[in-house]
Amino acid sequence: MKLQKYNKFATLLSVGWILSNFAAAYANDNFQIANAWSKNTTKTNLLNLASNSIPQPKLVFIGTEPYTVSGKNFQRYKLSVANWNAFPNNLFTKAPDLPPCGQNNSSSRTWVNIYNGQTNQRIYGFCGFSSPNDLNSLWFAVEQGEAPPQSIYIILKDRKTNQEYRSNLVSLTNETQAFKEDCIAFNPNNISVNQVSDRWKIVENGNHWMFDFGNKKDEATRAFKVIKHYGINKSCFVGRPQASLKYLLINSSAPSGSLQGEDCVSFNPATTTVNLINNRWKIVDGNHWMFDFGNNKSEATTSLAIIKKYNFSHSCFVGRPDPNFSYLRR
Repeated sequence: MKLQKYNKFATLLSVGWILSNFAAAYANDNFQIANAWSKNTTKTNLLNLASNSIPQPKLVFIGTEPYTVSGKNFQRYKLSVANWNAFPNNLFTKAPDLPPCGQNNSSSRTWVNIYNGQTNQRIYGFCGFSSPNDLNSLWFAVEQGEAPPQSIYIILKDRKTNQEYRSNLVSLTNETQAFKEDCIAFNPNNISVNQVSDRWKIVENGNHWMFDFGNKKDEATRAFKVIKHYGINKSCFVGRPQASLKYLLINSSAPSGSLQGEDCVSFNPATTTVNLINNRWKIVDGNHWMFDFGNNKSEATTSLAIIKKYNFSHSCFVGRPDPNFSYLRR
């Protein structure tokens, strides 16, 4: 009995020693990470991991695109991890001390594998990622004419600590089926603010009416500055003629940065969801109601996929309330 009490007391002393060195914030770290540290894992990496609690990867199906290799036609299924920025950078550092990935002797510390949700068979993998942002570039391919898996998931394998982080299961059918974006391209170098029949408009080449501001010339001028500042050249819609979401792109990328004086509301794309509130489908971030789609769940789901695809984090307006011009940016 005394020996048992002594062992318990010694264990408590050991744990207390560890906690005193790593602070109370790290008390819930598992013993596997602690053991990895004791086996020459650097203190810097451990502290970074401990201060960034590793979440479950939130996998999102973005869409598909066709491509051809060696005369064969394939369909690429594109995926993204919505909460990619919650993962610490050192998960993806080069790891020459770990087994190579084929001929790559400096593959990343963490490998990412894609699995069939029904059979649990590995479909494809990535071993050369260099940052968490690369989690937005996941994909696998299926030859044209062949059926893809009904659902998939990913596993992040941290080879240094032997930890695995499994994502949610994502369906590749029904509501999450690939969406086709509806965009109109234009040349920002050819646009101007014109008064047409007593209404102020942004016009391309003098005859393509793009945005209408009624009698508000100042708002037309501000919107013109936004387009020029970011170099926007695509106007996109979800649902027409009465679009439930409008967004702007630069080629195939989101506007990013900021413009002095712009009116924007920030949100977190990683925590943004589609919710049914008072019998209306809305895109929300926590208790912040951002976009209202009425009874159109399909357009709400498509709009959320677009927000996550481009990692939009700011909803911006020219003129409120009832703005005539709005845009999303990072």
